[in-house]
Amino acid sequence: MKIGFFGNVNNFPFMLARAIRRAGHEVVFIVGSLQQLDRPEFRYTDVSSVGTDWIHDVSPFNFWDAAFPTFKRARVVRLLRECDAVILNLSGIALRSYIQRPSIALLTGSDIELYATLSYPQQRAFEGRRRPRFIFRALSLFLWNRLVVMQREGIKNADVVNYIARGLVPEGDGILDDLGVSDSRRIVILMTDTEDIREAPAPANRIPRALCVTRFTWKKPRDPGRSERDYKGSDIMIRGMGLFFRKTGMRLDVRFGRKGAHVSEAEELTKEEGIADQVTWLEDMSQIQVLEEFRQADFVLDQFGESIVGMAGLDAMAVGRPLIANWRPEIMDRAVGEVSPVCQARTPEEVCAQLQRVVLDRGERERIGRASRLFVEKYFSADAAARLCLSRLARFN
Repeated sequence: MKIGFFGNVNNFPFMLARAIRRAGHEVVFIVGSLQQLDRPEFRYTDVSSVGTDWIHDVSPFNFWDAAFPTFKRARVVRLLRECDAVILNLSGIALRSYIQRPSIALLTGSDIELYATLSYPQQRAFEGRRRPRFIFRALSLFLWNRLVVMQREGIKNADVVNYIARGLVPEGDGILDDLGVSDSRRIVILMTDTEDIREAPAPANRIPRALCVTRFTWKKPRDPGRSERDYKGSDIMIRGMGLFFRKTGMRLDVRFGRKGAHVSEAEELTKEEGIADQVTWLEDMSQIQVLEEFRQADFVLDQFGESIVGMAGLDAMAVGRPLIANWRPEIMDRAVGEVSPVCQARTPEEVCAQLQRVVLDRGERERIGRASRLFVEKYFSADAAARLCLSRLARFN
């Protein structure tokens, strides 16, 4: 089959596209974003340019290109109509009715929790502007309303809908239920590229290195335009690290990514907990650089709120690093059918206990790292995700 892709949040769809190519199928991949995290060359060292015979660059593809018949939209639709089936992500899902091919809506978060939410246009019309001009507000509302309607139709009419396991994000489940997307049409794809990411030996750090690249968005009440998935419980992690330091007197080499809505609040909290001098704040990195950070870390931390462990956490496990996080085991272990090796924590006390477990016992740290690699190979490989998508799409061709 010839499979077309449009939309590439965090290179998640591109990872799947590479696996489909490895399976022997032809792929047309369209890049629409200028953001590093959404561009293939910032994750894969063998992709130096997006001007290849199978990768097409239309960036920047803005929301109005999806909502309005622009030349860019016409080019995207033309390329995708030449395919046997399409896998759509972000605003690409809104183009489904124009493409008219068997489709998978590859939902990754904002494409449903924001773009398919009826109240979102009103929030965007006022975003970042105290007193927007009437004509600008009217045009913005019109285009965003149109995009949301198209997005909801694209999800509703997709032949297959990928979304996270039911129960992890009830708001998203509610939207899919409202749109009539039955569980029989839903699939769950969480993945890491175990083909490209190799397991790395444990580093020889004198001071144990902890890495967290999850966004520091954690203070509530929730800001308009954000979903529950945006909130990572970063305060729980920092308080757990402070408790660990006070209990053991051991210093860590802590590395945090300077990303999210509440970075300054997180910095203040590290001072309150007495660990600010143990923390190095990292600026924006490519995904290639993030993978190198994983290799240099002794263990990795992810989210501790009611979000989910995402691709970064699975990538860390693929490298062979213990992951401390709220895995949401009551849902995820049931969905997988096996207890994960994730070091489960959802309170500062549990974070502290898991830190003691992985920091004080190098053998245990290495054992968990090896088990983590085997776990993602078994359940979260991109090749397995490709086989699932291809089997579903084959029913419509």
